[in-house]
Amino acid sequence: MARRQIISAVTMLVLVGILVLGAVWGWRSLFAELPGTEATAEEPTEECTVEEVDAGEKLRSNQVRVSVFNAGTRAGLAGQTLDALMNRGFLAGDIGNAPSDTDIRRVQVWSTVENDPAARLVARQFGKNAKVRYVEEVPGRGVNVVVGNGFESLKKAPRAIAVKTSREVCVPVDPADEPLN
Repeated sequence: MARRQIISAVTMLVLVGILVLGAVWGWRSLFAELPGTEATAEEPTEECTVEEVDAGEKLRSNQVRVSVFNAGTRAGLAGQTLDALMNRGFLAGDIGNAPSDTDIRRVQVWSTVENDPAARLVARQFGKNAKVRYVEEVPGRGVNVVVGNGFESLKKAPRAIAVKTSREVCVPVDPADEPLN
């Protein structure tokens, strides 16, 4: 009988040890710094490199980062739209809800660069009537797309566009970035 009591005591000690280790690991994980918040002044924060695209050269979808925001009431619309754009080679930016005062029925493309070829390329994915709007500030990285309840699907469109005049474009550094929620 003494042997059985020793085995039970050892088993209980092992189980209590596992419980304590799990509690310590959980506590540290719960209060750990979030990934990406430990940036210091010495670390580069640029997400793209500026490249010259000469007149007549092609700007390709894999050189353009796109963020999508939902201005409608359909849950998951921004994520579904970004997935469809990524299937066409565009790089993932951010997803989320559009600012509350945004009133867009179908789709609108926003850019902080006037006559932006990247914004034109993205707009073509939504059909010939998709509007590109120049704005001072956008909520996400790269070219921003705002979709409303009237948006249904992407249209047949090219995955590259000729640049009319030489210009600098911000080509994303890390195409493996995941969308931020």
